[in-house]
Formats: sequence, C-alpha cells, structure tokens
Amino acid sequence: MNRFYKKPKPETMRKNREFYQANFKSEIDWFKENLEYLKDDKFLVDMYTILITGSRKMTPKMVEAIRKGMNNPMYDTVKRIERIEKIKPILDKIQMVHSIVEDKDKDKNEYFKINYSALGFVKSVKSQLMKNGKLSEKQMKALNKVYKRYTKGSKNETDKKDSGKKTG
Repeated sequence: MNRFYKKPKPETMRKNREFYQANFKSEIDWFKENLEYLKDDKFLVDMYTILITGSRKMTPKMVEAIRKGMNNPMYDTVKRIERIEKIKPILDKIQMVHSIVEDKDKDKNEYFKINYSALGFVKSVKSQLMKNGKLSEKQMKALNKVYKRYTKGSKNETDKKDSGKKTG
C-alpha cells in the first residue's frame, strides 16, 4: 500500500456505503447476478468492492465504466449465448488455422516454435475471441496472413509431388 494513502474513516465508509446502496442499487444487483462472469475482470471486481465497502468515492468515469460493462454482451447470459452462436463460424476458422499451424510446426525445434511459429498468436486470438466475443479487423487480417503463409508451402509441395508423378 502507498505510504501516503490515508484510509478513510469508518463513518465516511458507512456514509459512502449508504449512498451507494441508495443510488447504485441496479449496478450492485447486476454485479451480484453476474459475479461468476466478472471474476476474470479485475477492474470490475474492484468497482464492485468499492460499491460494497464504500472505501472511496465513485467518480463519474468509474460509474460510466460500470454501466458500459453492464451493456457488454459477454456479461449477459442471453446475449452471451447469442454472441457465441454468432462467432461460431469465426471460431471454426481459427480452429482450422490452429490445426494447420500445429501440424506444420510439430517437427520444428522449441527455439523455432517460441520465436517464429504463429501458434502462440493463433492461441492468443482464439482465447480473446472466447473471452470478449469479438476480434478486430487487424486480427482477422493477420489470421488470413498466417493461413496463407502456412498453406502456401503445402500447395507448392503438392504441386511438386504431382509434377513428379507426371514425369516419372
């Protein structure tokens, strides 16, 4: 803890709690209902803690961030299911790219896998898609580049094999 931090007095914390109970009832109820989904979001958990304990003042930016989180489809059960159905084709494509990259890089040494393989990137994008339910345009373009890079070599190899069969 910061040595310059002055902990609020118990009566101040009590007043804050009472104020928050009165003015942020819907937000607190939302937190209680969705705590299972929020456990990985440290910021929102901290906001919930502040609302419950009254340990500090809620700034307008904090309230805005909470309300933005309330509208996030990944914290609403119905919207979450709809979002997962919507992203299923994208997830299938990522899984396909993941298997291609994994197959191509399985014989490579660890140094190559750590420094040059796209496997880490593909796994990262996949986990972000599962967590947030969306990808940026740049991430999609990068996945396409990875797909092209890893499938380009296999097409050339099959062309060489085919041409070898024709002549031989």
